[in-house]
Amino acid sequence: MLILVAGAALAAVLTADPVATEFQSSEHHTFTDAEMRLIDETLESTHAAVEAVFPELADTISVTVMPVQRPALDLLGGVTGRAERADELIIEMSVTYPGGIEAAIEDGLRATTAHELHHTVRGWLMQGNHFGHGIQIAVINEGLATVFAEELTGETNPSDLPPDNVSDWAQEVLALPQRADYGQWMFVHPDGREAIGYRTGRWVVRQAMENSGLTIEEMTGLTPAAIWALAGFDWDRMMR
Repeated sequence: MLILVAGAALAAVLTADPVATEFQSSEHHTFTDAEMRLIDETLESTHAAVEAVFPELADTISVTVMPVQRPALDLLGGVTGRAERADELIIEMSVTYPGGIEAAIEDGLRATTAHELHHTVRGWLMQGNHFGHGIQIAVINEGLATVFAEELTGETNPSDLPPDNVSDWAQEVLALPQRADYGQWMFVHPDGREAIGYRTGRWVVRQAMENSGLTIEEMTGLTPAAIWALAGFDWDRMMR
């Protein structure tokens, strides 16, 4: 049932279903009833698909959906997100995405939601994080979520594909101090490279799966150190 609430958030969707969605508005966009219904349907179906793989997923997930004006999200299907807590996601949808919000729902919402729900299962959270600091840890956890979303949706975003010299990137990441600048290594590096951490992590996880024969579900239960090792890299050298 949709209940519209006036105020800063403008439209809040309260539901007894597994996904409780709050829609926020901005100066750039107010979600229409049709958009809210499509978003709810996608969130709920994705939650059900993830729960079928990981029954430990929180029974109810609160999701705040925010419109943003961010052309950089075009490469991600117009959608990005973050896992705040084990039962809470933030989803941002770009109103500048070609085709608008409905195109972003179609192209990016399912994969982004699956990615962020994997973080909630894994415990890679903005608040209550189950892991320590370190780019080497972030690379693995983001790689796991990326691969899981690919496996669930059957789709691969070209921006996640690694370069031919990605093994050099992996060695470079392992040699970094644990508190290396997150923004540089996960988003945009001063030398112009983008998403080094995400792209390297996806490749490392795929290598570990190929070498071990483990599924992404089985990999999700392993430590970052174990996954680096399965991919053929010396985690211990990083820790010295």
